[in-house]
Amino acid sequence: MPSIEKIRKALLGNNIDSDKINQLLGDDMNTKDINAIADSIRRLEKAFTHDETVDILSNCACCIGGQRNKDCRQFAKVNKDKALSEKVNLLSTVKWMGNPVLYTDGTIYTGIYGKENDIYKCPCWCLKGKLPNEPMSLTYCACCAGHFRYHYQNALGVKLKIKEIVSSALNSVGEKPCEFIYEIIED
Repeated sequence: MPSIEKIRKALLGNNIDSDKINQLLGDDMNTKDINAIADSIRRLEKAFTHDETVDILSNCACCIGGQRNKDCRQFAKVNKDKALSEKVNLLSTVKWMGNPVLYTDGTIYTGIYGKENDIYKCPCWCLKGKLPNEPMSLTYCACCAGHFRYHYQNALGVKLKIKEIVSSALNSVGEKPCEFIYEIIED
């Protein structure tokens, strides 16, 4: 989840003035209130372009170290001589890396399809079952898209840009899965 503290750090990293950050995020850096975070996301969306907001939030990605990082780096070593299409197909064998698909236009599509009682669940471990009072903006999910981008870049050996956040469990109130499209910006 893009916590207020992580968003604040990302904004500082983009040389945003502290006063503006306080206007956007408020004073409580440790809030875990999903509705307060949703309000902050809406203020970010008004203050920055869509691409800027996605960039800020994608840099708040969690779980980029640890075992997932080790597994993706090992995958890269083992598969370094394979074609990109083969690597993308094999990436689903790495735990927690989804089922990516390389489209003919060169984009990579992936998603998270966990359901409970026929409702898609948000995989954000920080939410702990909490839902906002209204559908969350798709932009919120740039954090999770940043998580996959980080690991896919390491595993595939290509630089990726988030092209689109197609859908999310939070935005659709459980009717749709979390789905992302990435474009390769260099091989």
